[in-house]
Amino acid sequence: MQENKNKLIDVLLANKAKVIFVTLTFAVLLISTIALFFMTSIINVTDGKNNMVILSTFQDQEKILQLADITLDETDKVLYTSYDGNYKNLTIRRGFTVPITVDGSTIESQITQGTVADCLANANIVLGEHDYTEPSLHTPMNLGDSIRVYRVDYVDNQYEETIPFETTYKKSSLTYRFPKRQYTLQEGQNGKNLVTYRERYVDGELDIALVSKVEVIKKPVNKQVLTYGKGAPVSTLPGIDGVSVSNGIPTGYSRVLSNVSSTGYYSPRGKGASGLGLFYGSVAVNPNIIPYGTKMYIASPDGKFVYGWAIATDTGSALHNGSTGVDLFYETYLESTLNWRNTVNIYIYD
Repeated sequence: MQENKNKLIDVLLANKAKVIFVTLTFAVLLISTIALFFMTSIINVTDGKNNMVILSTFQDQEKILQLADITLDETDKVLYTSYDGNYKNLTIRRGFTVPITVDGSTIESQITQGTVADCLANANIVLGEHDYTEPSLHTPMNLGDSIRVYRVDYVDNQYEETIPFETTYKKSSLTYRFPKRQYTLQEGQNGKNLVTYRERYVDGELDIALVSKVEVIKKPVNKQVLTYGKGAPVSTLPGIDGVSVSNGIPTGYSRVLSNVSSTGYYSPRGKGASGLGLFYGSVAVNPNIIPYGTKMYIASPDGKFVYGWAIATDTGSALHNGSTGVDLFYETYLESTLNWRNTVNIYIYD
């Protein structure tokens, strides 16, 4: 064994130069391999839907693109990122055209990524206060998408609208003499509304019109028609609590003045001699016989004419000289003339 070792040493000493050369060559190769490993990058290149992996010692983006045989357009963007170690990622985002229809024409906006708002900004398109887009401003854009801009304006207008009057009918026993006739107490007059409406125009075309305000500038006056109503009282005064009326005769009265002559009168405004107002149900009397403020019920003996509940508020010369027993107040001149002269019973509540 010792003899073999000695022979090996003799061989090595005899080939000392060769051994040193081989050793140095191996060391250089090892160091070069290690250096090359640390200097070489693994680059994942993504171009749209195509991926490739490149091993390169180049760190420059342009060199890597040349190795990958990739050509860029002006609107393309490159994202070059580096991770731990020698792994890198290079992504190419290709620019694309988004057509924008606006103001009757189509404008092309070039982007690599972004939203509708970004496309409008690239094309220098400004939206008005009420303008809108389809799709909406925050929608991300992709290849093949398009944008439509809608110009919106609002216009306020006004017009006058007629308010038709209505016809109301007042039933009264006053017209018992001519039950089939109708009498116009007040002519009707149409009113007017001022209508304000807002029109919405989209790209110059009327889209919708909505009423925003209606103002009455003239109220309508309803037509009032007097028509016959059997037993319908003229007066609107309420009766006395606990008192009922049957066949034109009330219950519980203190006295009655029978077959009294009655007339009718009218005044547009004012008060009676007692200081009380004039209205349906107020009547003129001789206060020596019927004191002011006395409440009564008035109807013809046959029940064809019913004035109804009344209160003494006024007087007159005909009442003092006895030619008239009671003068009945009407709120229209026509009704006062239709009263003529009636014979009535006055049921008094002293």
